[in-house]
Amino acid sequence: MDYFDKRPQLFRLLFGILSGLLVAVAAMDVYMFGRSPTDENIFQNPPSNVCFAATVPAEHFDEQSKSWTPDSIRIGDLPTELNGRKFDSLQLAQEYVRGLPGTSSITIRVLRPDEKQYYLYRLLKSAITFDKVRVLQPTAWVTTVTEGGASDRAGMKVGDLITRINGYTFANVNEADQILRSGQIGKATDYEVLRKGSLLTLHVTLASFGLQFAFLIFIVSGFVYIATGIFIGLARPGFVAARVLSLFFFLLGYFAVIAVINRGVNSPLLKSIQQMTSTFSLLTSFALFLHASHYFPKERPELLRRKWIRIGGYVFAGLDIVALLVLQGWWAAAVLIANGIYVFSVPALFRKECAPDYKTMNKVVRWTGIFVGVASMLFGIFVTRMGGTEVLKWLTIYGFVMLALPVSYLYTINHYRLLNLTLRMRRNVQYSFISVLWIVLFVALAMMTMSWIVQAHLNMPYIRISGQSVEVVDSPPTPQERSIMDRGFVLAAAIAATILFSRVYKAGDRFIARKFHRTRYDYRRAANELADVMSSTLSMTHLARGIVEKLTTLMQLKRTGVLFFRDQSKCCCHEANGFDGTAWNEFCITINNDFVNGLKDIPAAARVDYLSAHLKETIRRQEFHYVIPIRSKEKLIGAILIGEKMSEAPFQNEDIEFLGAVAKQASVAVENAFLYEELAEQERLKHELAIARKIQLESLPQSTPRIPGLEISGISIPAMEVGGDYFDYLNGDPTKLTVIIGDVSGKGTSAALYMSKVQGILRSLHAFGLSPRQLFIRANHLLCNDLEKKSFVTAMGAAFDTSRRDLVLSRAGHLPLYHYNAKTARMETIVPRGLGLGLSPENLFADELEERRIPYGPGDVFVFVTDGITEGQQESGDEFGDERLMSTLGKNHAATAETIRDIVVAEVKKFAGTATQHDDQTIVVVKVRAEQSSISRG
Repeated sequence: MDYFDKRPQLFRLLFGILSGLLVAVAAMDVYMFGRSPTDENIFQNPPSNVCFAATVPAEHFDEQSKSWTPDSIRIGDLPTELNGRKFDSLQLAQEYVRGLPGTSSITIRVLRPDEKQYYLYRLLKSAITFDKVRVLQPTAWVTTVTEGGASDRAGMKVGDLITRINGYTFANVNEADQILRSGQIGKATDYEVLRKGSLLTLHVTLASFGLQFAFLIFIVSGFVYIATGIFIGLARPGFVAARVLSLFFFLLGYFAVIAVINRGVNSPLLKSIQQMTSTFSLLTSFALFLHASHYFPKERPELLRRKWIRIGGYVFAGLDIVALLVLQGWWAAAVLIANGIYVFSVPALFRKECAPDYKTMNKVVRWTGIFVGVASMLFGIFVTRMGGTEVLKWLTIYGFVMLALPVSYLYTINHYRLLNLTLRMRRNVQYSFISVLWIVLFVALAMMTMSWIVQAHLNMPYIRISGQSVEVVDSPPTPQERSIMDRGFVLAAAIAATILFSRVYKAGDRFIARKFHRTRYDYRRAANELADVMSSTLSMTHLARGIVEKLTTLMQLKRTGVLFFRDQSKCCCHEANGFDGTAWNEFCITINNDFVNGLKDIPAAARVDYLSAHLKETIRRQEFHYVIPIRSKEKLIGAILIGEKMSEAPFQNEDIEFLGAVAKQASVAVENAFLYEELAEQERLKHELAIARKIQLESLPQSTPRIPGLEISGISIPAMEVGGDYFDYLNGDPTKLTVIIGDVSGKGTSAALYMSKVQGILRSLHAFGLSPRQLFIRANHLLCNDLEKKSFVTAMGAAFDTSRRDLVLSRAGHLPLYHYNAKTARMETIVPRGLGLGLSPENLFADELEERRIPYGPGDVFVFVTDGITEGQQESGDEFGDERLMSTLGKNHAATAETIRDIVVAEVKKFAGTATQHDDQTIVVVKVRAEQSSISRG
């Protein structure tokens, strides 16, 4: 079936040829069936080829009293069971009886053909003599004789056993029927019948068969199946579900038509074609029904991924065909039953895995299928074993029952719009039809009423009106007075009827219009209501939802959609009404620049049919009929999508003008919503950045450690709310302190996030007691895998040891360490070798990273800064620079560490003047004191 996904026209061609051929065969068979000769009786194979040729005394079992009463087995009774056992031949029955004890009783079940009833008798073994039993040649048991028909006129009775037709014997009723069909309509045919042991010859004048009502109903039902299959297959050959369903209905309908036609075909070739095609159709329809359940009403992935299920269905169909050819009786039936169990039970095993919407859509089909399936099983097991008019009665009922299955499928297809098929009259056509019918009925009723009024002869009292009184007169009025009274009555009744009928007509017209959604709306009131919606909200989502709901209600639309575009490219908001499931969201996901650019070319409200091919196909799939662009200052900021009216009536010029006015109103509201969202977004970002700034500042040292002999002071001032500069104090010993300062490339939120990561890494690694060099080497190993290629970190670490009065310094690509040497009274910069963190692999980084040990003395000052200090700029672009920094430090070296820090920050700010701070500024000052004190946290 997948082969035809890309070749639907090929399937349509092949299916059309196949259906044409088989429909021709079926129609020809029906015609020949209706034109074939008939003896106007129904016969079937008798249950036994043995009959009693004489009366045998025995006891009869009465079902009501549950007792045995004296009676006799009658001439012509057909024995079917002996002691509850069936025998294939009289000889086997004789051997069985001989083996029984001489005094034993025997029960015999017999069929009385003329009564079509079974009776149970009991007698002694000694009472049985097989010379009273006669072996019959193959016969046909007459179960029904049409009253007044050909057989009835010839004297045939129910219960007769036909032994010969026109002198020909036969093996079964099929051969008997074949001999019958070889006769000629209107000519006598000799029937040799056995009636209660006597042979009679009857001369039956054959009649034309025609079509009995039961056969006609069943054949029509079959053709309904065929028509359903042809319609689905030819209408939608591109869908797998349609192709499989079409074959299922067509083949099952073909079988239904052919199955009841058991006469009329004389050609052995046509007979063979009839038998083979009908058998193939029935058995293949089982597999096709199973296959169709994989795709209809929607695909079931849990079945599709288990290919063995549908393969097993077709394997069973093949086994059924072989079974019917090779096996006999119940063995063949057992294979058919197993096939049915497989087809209906296997999909049920995976029912828990199927989607809820599948269960909802399949509910009608499922229960109808169960109902028809059970009815078919009961019909096949019980009804086919009946005879006479009972079969015809149940065949009629079953024919109507069968119609439920195609009706359920067509209902489901139409109700859920499956296979892109619409199987109903459009509502505007329905409205027109109902309106015309209402007018016709109203006019007819009005004319009948007026006719009654004109022709009415009412015995009204004679009321005389004078200038001074009104009196009822007993005497009859004169002809002239009667004429005046009649004309007055007609006039009054006509006025009353006109008023009454006018109100009735208007009420009926309003009712019909309301039912078919044809009530007109006030455009001015609708515009005011929409204006209220647009002015009452600044939320884009609420605005879109309000427009959609109001338009849907006011214009009574099946579907409405609103799209808002930001920067004429991105769909930033979408709302719709009339969609089920995720179809609308999936449609909005597919909106791209091509879609938006296509809408830009639409000058005003446009019918979808007039759009570009791609745009038309995309929008029509969502069942929208009109697109109204929303523009502001020639920019496309949105679009209104309008679906069909609930009434399915065409849109009028007033509707289009109203929608254009709505789009103009919406443009102002959408612009306001955009501004509101931008302000809200700015406030949100401002709030989040304030929180981030607070978190970042709290992550920096909140107190300064007190180390004997050292003054320490640091500060970090972000250029934005958050920044990428960082400093930290790491100490775990009263005489030791490690100062870390760092700077992430870039600034803002991304730099702050990276710096938080660096801070966490360095704090974790410091717990291992590492030197600054080892600290940076291990940190670089971790950061190489985590930082983006365009990002890196510069850092510097200095481990102060007050017991040795020196520091160990490492620099990972950072600015130099500024050192005021009190002993020489000079400023100097210390620049060990080193690369930035995250720039190079571990080996290269370690090779380039230098570590220096620097002694210090009382009065020495060490200053750690980031480039925001040295590169502080004026508006002219001049930078603060190293020289100004070193000059400031040299002039203020005698001050405390905190004072030096504040002076440097103040000097940089003074230098920049009114220029905006463009980079984060961080400074840490460590000054060596002469005295020492115990360590503590301040």
